[in-house]
Amino acid sequence: REEMRAEIKRLHIKQGSTTIYVTHDQIEAMSLADRIVIMHEGVLQQVGSPSEVYKHPANLFVAQFVGSPVMNVANAAVTMNGSGARVTVDGAAEGFLFPAELVGQLDAASVEQDRLALGIRPEGVMVSREPADGYLPVEAHIIEPLGSYDIVDLKVGAQMLRARTRSGFVGKPGVQVFAKLDPAQAHFFDTTSGNSLGVRL
Repeated sequence: REEMRAEIKRLHIKQGSTTIYVTHDQIEAMSLADRIVIMHEGVLQQVGSPSEVYKHPANLFVAQFVGSPVMNVANAAVTMNGSGARVTVDGAAEGFLFPAELVGQLDAASVEQDRLALGIRPEGVMVSREPADGYLPVEAHIIEPLGSYDIVDLKVGAQMLRARTRSGFVGKPGVQVFAKLDPAQAHFFDTTSGNSLGVRL
């Protein structure tokens, strides 16, 4: 299948013609397309380059359809804490530190707190084996070794957040590690409509 994708792309480049390719495989779409049209139940969800739909999904469907592993999504509350903001996922005792401008952007979006969902891809969840500034204690729940990297499920309050780490970085399930979210890779969605709130940090 990988060879077929490479051959299709080679022919497309050689011919230089516009090609419409229909697929249910998001890896094929991401690797072959200059622009992607994402449909769900006959309704247009988003049009953009592979980079645009991956980095700036228009809604929860696109966020969790594009990318492997899928984007983490968790209900969350945002509060001010001193000079910064805190994003607390359901059931967590503490919140992740974010820039204060997050609160202003969410206020401008006029979304109610109980309709807010945080989205972040596994590569946006940073993991440390030792306590560090801005990192919260979490439990490593499941580790999936995938060769050059691992996917680690972290228990944060009542939620599971998946993180991408280098191979063998987290020794075994059940150990305590420390996690931090990269604000630049965070997304916020209205859980009622599913639409992105367009927050950029």
